[in-house]
Amino acid sequence: ATPSQSTTYILTVSSAGQCFAMDTVVLTVDSLFTTVSQDTTICSGESTRLFALGGDTYQWSPVTGLDNPTIPNPIAHPDTTTTYTVFISRGSCQDSATITINVTERPIPVVSKDQSICSGESTRLLAEGGDHYQWSPVTGLDDPNIPNPIATPSRTTTYTVYISRGSCID
Repeated sequence: ATPSQSTTYILTVSSAGQCFAMDTVVLTVDSLFTTVSQDTTICSGESTRLFALGGDTYQWSPVTGLDNPTIPNPIAHPDTTTTYTVFISRGSCQDSATITINVTERPIPVVSKDQSICSGESTRLLAEGGDHYQWSPVTGLDDPNIPNPIATPSRTTTYTVYISRGSCID
């Protein structure tokens, strides 16, 4: 039997002597509609919450970096990029899905040392260690979005650079 919905089957048996016997079998059709969170990227040292819905029981694998691998929404704190598989059950139905947590290393900033210049002179600032740079304040800089802008401040100025790699900022 392959019913599309829960069905009760009744079996009736009779003998030549006109004796009858009946029994029933209930075939329950379970369904499992699972939903899981999307792949995501975190910075090294950060955590993220995983989500799975639709089941009665959950088992995440690998368990490394998870606060509780048997709940639908564990906190993941992997050291490296990890693909987690969740095995979801409800009744006799089982399903699985995967979620990849990409771990990006934080930028290790290297910046130029404090400098002294005479009024009207310029100097090149230097930053390394990221993919994107944002210098502040922008006053006196030829381009605040590069790692090595030329600074021509009209007065003593402290410049700060925000360095990012992927979604990690330092």
